Amino acid sequence: MALKKIIVGMCTLSEIRDKDGIYIDKTRFIDYLENDAGTSVPVFLRPRRFGKSLTASMLHSYYDISEKDQFEKNFKGTWIYDHRTPLASSYYVIHFDFSNVASDYSRMNDSFLRSVSYSINSFSSKYPERGLTKDQRDISLFSSAPDLLGAFLDNFSNRAEAGEYLYVIIDEYDHFANEILTRDKEAFKDITSTAEGHEGLIKQFYAQLKAYYRGNRPGGIDRFFITGVSSVSLDSVTSGFNIATNISLKSDFHEMIGFTHAELSEVIDETVDFSLLSDITKEQVMQIMEENFDGYAFEKKAKEKMFNSNLCLAYLESVISERELPNPNEISLNDDVGKLRGMLNLCENNVREEIVQAMFNKEPIDLKLPDKMNLNSTNYFDKAQMVSLLYHLGYLTIDTETSQKKGITSFVIPNRVYENLFLDYCRMSMGYSADAYKDLSPMFEESADITPLIQIITEQIETKLNPQSLGKFTEMALQLICDSIINNSIYRKLSSYTEFNTGKGFADIFVKNTYPNGHYFLLELKYLHKKDDSKSSIDAKLAEAKEEIERYRQGTILKEKVGNHPLDCYAIIFVGSECRLCQKI
Repeated sequence: MALKKIIVGMCTLSEIRDKDGIYIDKTRFIDYLENDAGTSVPVFLRPRRFGKSLTASMLHSYYDISEKDQFEKNFKGTWIYDHRTPLASSYYVIHFDFSNVASDYSRMNDSFLRSVSYSINSFSSKYPERGLTKDQRDISLFSSAPDLLGAFLDNFSNRAEAGEYLYVIIDEYDHFANEILTRDKEAFKDITSTAEGHEGLIKQFYAQLKAYYRGNRPGGIDRFFITGVSSVSLDSVTSGFNIATNISLKSDFHEMIGFTHAELSEVIDETVDFSLLSDITKEQVMQIMEENFDGYAFEKKAKEKMFNSNLCLAYLESVISERELPNPNEISLNDDVGKLRGMLNLCENNVREEIVQAMFNKEPIDLKLPDKMNLNSTNYFDKAQMVSLLYHLGYLTIDTETSQKKGITSFVIPNRVYENLFLDYCRMSMGYSADAYKDLSPMFEESADITPLIQIITEQIETKLNPQSLGKFTEMALQLICDSIINNSIYRKLSSYTEFNTGKGFADIFVKNTYPNGHYFLLELKYLHKKDDSKSSIDAKLAEAKEEIERYRQGTILKEKVGNHPLDCYAIIFVGSECRLCQKI
């Protein structure tokens, strides 16, 4: 069987089909959107890099009159090819993609105008009898995107014949708004403002679309499909676009974007030739992706968790091209610590500290998602709003098992990629920047000597933290430093996990070893400030660590992870920057 190609970054259905790229058939959801969504103006939200743009492209190809002759090529072999709906190839589709609109507030108006202009130019070139003429769409005639959109919609409504309607697709509707939100809250309020006489650009844009939606009154627009990450932008314009319905939590659409386990297995089978990859198995690849790109649930009763499809495809492409297993953290998230910090600054200090502590300790955050996220009605997000934003952006997801037991939605970090991003945020917050490539060879070889680790932790505390940071030092900070040193050590043979679930509680640090006969480690870290330095305090910390380690050893999850490897357990106690005790238990 000829292998399919992984085409990273290509998001149009026609291109993927033309170049024999891998495509997981999601076309059954076209029928669901028509008949089960309960709305003609659905908004579908998912975190970044989940495949929203490909879904938008699929709908464009399916409904656009101009692509009717391409239906066979685009859809043959898919579910919808044999279950075509009456609305197939029946609309004039205009497709907006706002992923490239500038998030710099000073350039946003011009960039937004140019993005809308590009879509209207494309439509008008394809449908000259229904679009604007070249002179009519001259960008210099318009001061803003809403003005140009209004001219286009008015022209289409006047020129369309009976039964001719627009299908409006808006991909990444909130991309630039979210970027602005994490940098400048007041600028975000300005572009979403609903104040009379000072309506923001986003409010004006969606008010124009609402005015021409025929569900309200005679108009040129019959249906929409809108993708984004969070509802905060639409919620903040309130009545400006109250015709939309968020279908993101509906059970029927849980698997519309992303990969199920069966779908990912199919992708691997159709793209990877393991005979060309020495010592790499499908099971290894699946395990890595389950740990790093899986774990997403978007409703409490979800039958299975979803993989981030774009990250999986990027990782598989690296496996195929490099013929080795790359570090999952090197796969781009299009996200960084600065964005997370910007988001967490949208809430009060006490709310932020509560959320951060829960995320670090891997404690579920239990609450009901708010119905609305209108930032124009508040200066700071409350806890529920902040958790909602983190959830929509992919930093948190629904813990289905806990949610069903408690009867209230529980949120947890979905996977290791986002856990590492969050730990980097914590390190940034305490002013710590790790040195990479420290040598821990004695630890991962058969000698299993952790002396270099202790020495490097001491050196990092003394040289990387200022006195002010050290005065606020905690066991959490000690864990963060230890975790960073191990995960960034030379040769990358060791993998560290903070707050590791053993099945009998959460161990401070669990260390996996890829060396054939290497030891695994369980490290229980304790910290005392110098003012608390005494033999009795150290003895008490040691007794506490011993009790915890003995309990953790009985955990079934830990036993399964360790397998046949030797497991070395240590109690490690620091006083200030000095390691006072490192005892094997």
